[in-house]
Amino acid sequence: GRGLTAADLDGDGDIDLIVRGAAGELRVLRNDGGNRNHSIRVNLKGRVSNRSAVEAKIEMRAGSLAQKLEIYSASPAPAPADIIFGLGKRQSPDVVRVLWPAGIVQAETQIATSTAARQGHSITLNVTELDRKPSSCPYLYTWNGRQFEFVTDFMGGGEMGHFEEAGRYNTPDADEYVRIRDDQLQEQNGKFEIRVTNELEEATFVDRLQLLAIAHPAATEVYPHEGMTDPPKPFKLFVTNRVRPPLSAFDDHGRDVLDRIAKLDRRYPDDFRLDRIRGYAEEHTLTMELPRGESRVQSQESKVRLTQSSINRQTLDIGHRTLDRTLLLLTGWTDYAWSSDNVAASQAGKTLRPPALEVKDKSGRWRTVIDNIGIPVGRPQTVTVDLTGKFLSGSRDVRIVTNMRIYWDQILVDTSRGDNPTQVTKLDPLVADLNWRGFSRELTPDGREPFGYDYHHVAFTSPWKVMTGHYTREGNVLELLSESDDIFVISRPGDELRISFDATRLPFLAAGWKRTFLLYANGFSKEMDINSASPDQVAPLPFHGMSRYPYKWPEHYPLTDERRKYIEQYNTRVVTSPVPSINTAIVQR
Repeated sequence: GRGLTAADLDGDGDIDLIVRGAAGELRVLRNDGGNRNHSIRVNLKGRVSNRSAVEAKIEMRAGSLAQKLEIYSASPAPAPADIIFGLGKRQSPDVVRVLWPAGIVQAETQIATSTAARQGHSITLNVTELDRKPSSCPYLYTWNGRQFEFVTDFMGGGEMGHFEEAGRYNTPDADEYVRIRDDQLQEQNGKFEIRVTNELEEATFVDRLQLLAIAHPAATEVYPHEGMTDPPKPFKLFVTNRVRPPLSAFDDHGRDVLDRIAKLDRRYPDDFRLDRIRGYAEEHTLTMELPRGESRVQSQESKVRLTQSSINRQTLDIGHRTLDRTLLLLTGWTDYAWSSDNVAASQAGKTLRPPALEVKDKSGRWRTVIDNIGIPVGRPQTVTVDLTGKFLSGSRDVRIVTNMRIYWDQILVDTSRGDNPTQVTKLDPLVADLNWRGFSRELTPDGREPFGYDYHHVAFTSPWKVMTGHYTREGNVLELLSESDDIFVISRPGDELRISFDATRLPFLAAGWKRTFLLYANGFSKEMDINSASPDQVAPLPFHGMSRYPYKWPEHYPLTDERRKYIEQYNTRVVTSPVPSINTAIVQR
């Protein structure tokens, strides 16, 4: 039968035709003279998506001229699969935007000056897909007395619909306690000011925020019991005194890595082979010798019990067995596998092994005593591991085993009794406002992860898609954050929660004491990975009693009269298109 295909056969920037006749003969119709006009040739190279960028959607805008094309080809392409846009008399386009098959939105705006090569009237633009982390968690910024400082991202445990393996999604953990040092949060005009921003490709559902101000002796430190596990860790406070690094540390190549984990300096053991699938690595180990306890305590259950009152103390139950109290503090970050990565791993017969902790038994063999010590969900976050009663012999060698991309920047050991007093004051928000803000500039002092963010340099063009659906309207949202009640502040990419706490409510700080803060956050998030559950819309709303997300009937969001009123009054900001207009990229330019 007859056929027609179009391509720039002679590379002069205009489109030629190949026609197939009824008898199968081929004719080339060369476009002579079309190259008197300007054009741009776009060549795409995928990194996260397929290499040939098959099914990528490319938009071009030059003044009033706009065109949208899609790549259809084999992968790898048997011939150049460039996309050519005619520009007429225009010298160059204002913007070329690519929606990659993996869902990444990438706009090129400085075409005439830096990213393209010109030959005659034709520009060649080579675009390599950015390896963006499309989702993570909300960002936390705190007023440190001079400026708003990036602390970490958080609420990662509350992610919903994350594909783990065939037939199973993750179980969200809505609670998190974010540690904030006293130098990171300073009073301003009688208030503590924090900012919670949504700067990635996700929707967040914030149910409650509360600030815990913990007073304690200045020689001690306080840490919440964190690190993502399934089931979640129970809430505890650990009080430490005179922490120190391990006595030794070696990776599985036998290399001494003690200097890499002794302090927070962005140097971490990373000499393990990465798998081709993001988030996965070959199984690797970190072996450490821990110091023995300075004091010995009696324990029957080998278990720290937190007694909560106005003065919180950690005590060990008295019993017949003498044990050393040993607490590990592992500060690091995780390079996650997203839902699509886990799909690829499932197809390849691979599974993630969370970090397990092993000790030596009396015969010198390694035995697993904790199947999952927890992964850091913040960048960074400190994971606490209580080893009291876990040792099986006189050896204090421990080994962490995993095939995840977890990078430990600092590992410290506490062997004190942990019974120093603390005084906890809880502060509910005084002011809470939701507004659209934009996207902070990414920072890295050495070109490596983890990245920080500059709150004071903001871009207004979204590099992300947006879930369609109903979001919380801008303005005062204080009453939505007062308790965990499935009445959420629902935010879209670019949104910011401005929160103030009343600093004047804090009691007098005794001489020789200081404060550490914990931000208690309760809520959920969901991302737009195509293999996550319900990745294209805000609905269905989560709730704390759900067994999984997405939930199935008879489970349902508890739609009481109060919650119906909340939805009607607050969730009135509607997004109808997942991809923002290309005009926003031109405005930012």
